[in-house]
Formats: sequence, C-alpha cells, structure tokens
Amino acid sequence: MSPSPSPGRASGSVVPWLGAVAVLQFVHLAAVATSLQDAHRLSLVGDVAGWTVGLLAVLGTLAAALSFAPGDYLRRVWGLLTVGAGLSLLSTALRSYWMHAVPDVPFVASPLLPVRMVVVVLANVSTTFALVMLARTYQQSGLQPPSSPRATLLWAVAAVSALVVGGPALVTAMGHLGKDFASTCTAVIGLASTLADMTTILLVAPILRVAYMLRGGRLAWVWWAMGVSGAVWLFYDAREWLGMVLPGNPTETVELLRTLRTSGLAMLGLAGWLQRSALAVTQRESHAGAAVSPS
Repeated sequence: MSPSPSPGRASGSVVPWLGAVAVLQFVHLAAVATSLQDAHRLSLVGDVAGWTVGLLAVLGTLAAALSFAPGDYLRRVWGLLTVGAGLSLLSTALRSYWMHAVPDVPFVASPLLPVRMVVVVLANVSTTFALVMLARTYQQSGLQPPSSPRATLLWAVAAVSALVVGGPALVTAMGHLGKDFASTCTAVIGLASTLADMTTILLVAPILRVAYMLRGGRLAWVWWAMGVSGAVWLFYDAREWLGMVLPGNPTETVELLRTLRTSGLAMLGLAGWLQRSALAVTQRESHAGAAVSPS
C-alpha cells in the first residue's frame, strides 16, 4: 500500500492555489486603486472581477458536488452551494447586461431590479441553508469538537461581530422599505444579503473549530478555506463603517474594501476543489488498500 500523504505534502499542494487567490485579490485591488477617478472604468473592473470569481465559485462548488455519489448528503450540501454560486453569478450577469446595454441609466431604474432582487434572495437562502446543513453534518458524524471556554469565547466573538457588522445595515435597509419601489427592492436585497452574511459569520466559529481539529489532513484545508471565506465577508460587510475609521477618503476606502468579494467567492470555489481533491485521494488510497489486502 502506498503511504498516506503527509501533512507537509498536503500543505504544499494547497499553497499554489492560495497564492492564486492572493494574486486575484491583488490584481482586483490594484485595478480598483488605479480606477478610482474614472467611474466607467471602475464599473468595468467590477464587472470583470464579478464574472471571474463568480465562475470560479460555480466551477469549484460544482466539482465538489459531482465528486459525491447521487443521493449522498454532502452532494446535496455542495449542490446547494453550487445553486447559490450560480444565482450569484446570474445576479452579476443581470447588472452586467444592463451596464453594457443601457449605460446611461442606473440599474436602480432598471426593470431588471426586481428580478435581481428575487435572484439575490434565493442565492442567499441556498448558500445559508447549505452552510447550516454542512455544520449539522459534521456535528452528527461526531466531528463536533468538545465544548471549552475557548470555544465559547470564539462563539461570542462571532456573535458580537455579526451583530456589529450586520445590525446597522439591517436598520438602514429596514428604513428604506416602502419608500418607493426601487428603494424597497434595494432594501430587500440588502436585508437578504446581510442576514445571510450574519449567519455565515456565526458559522465561522464551528467551521474554524473543525478545521483546527482536522489540522494536518487534506480535509482540514476545505474547512480552512470555508472559514476564511466567511471571515472575509465579515470585513466586506463592515466596509461602510471601516471606510469612516480608516485613514484616507471614505468613499475610496469603501471601493477598495469592496474588492474583498473576490477573496470571499474565490475561497468558496477553492474549498470545492479541495473537497474534490481530498475525496479523490481518499478513494485512491481505499482502492490501493483493497488491492493489496489478502483475499
């Protein structure tokens, strides 16, 4: 039987992928930084970045879903993540189409706005439900780490972070409900996104705990990638008030922080590819073990 991959080899195989995500983030950040004085160019940069990471998220989650057998619980989990990523990409496509087809009319005045509202709500529901299912899966399988003061503190930090980041956004969005049709649609989009991201931030705690418990193995990198993705959304959602406290022009700072969406979606796609890779390695080792076992 061939030896199991060592933690070092597993880490080494992940490093290039993490580097690729870092490069994507840097390129997007640099492109935005050099486009802050040109609104049209800034929109184009966001459009290209949205398509790029959106496709990566869809392909990664789809690869993970297809690596499991039909009817497998985790196939449904990754399938829901694929649906969420696909709907998110559709949301990008709607904005992209309008930006190129009717460049002189803002998207909030577009008849596609209510369509995008429905798409965004469904995307957030799918992704959030999938993450909850994922957390429940590993809890039921016995991978739930034991309770400890450190774990309680991590939960508390996640809960406070979710409230601090999402609370003001929820209040603001609710204040726009009923003002007019466009404002209501935009508010619903904001509410759905904020509630989903708050749930994701809460789930960062159990995800990172499982990742730490599995440290050294290939499957741990799936959880680390998911955890980092959730943590990135924390800063993405906090961009408005971070823009006010960080040095520099608040508007420009918000635009720079908006690029974190690239890392959030790219890490989700990477988690999917890592899940597929980890499962493939496990299956190969299982087949190799069966081949050398005495009959």
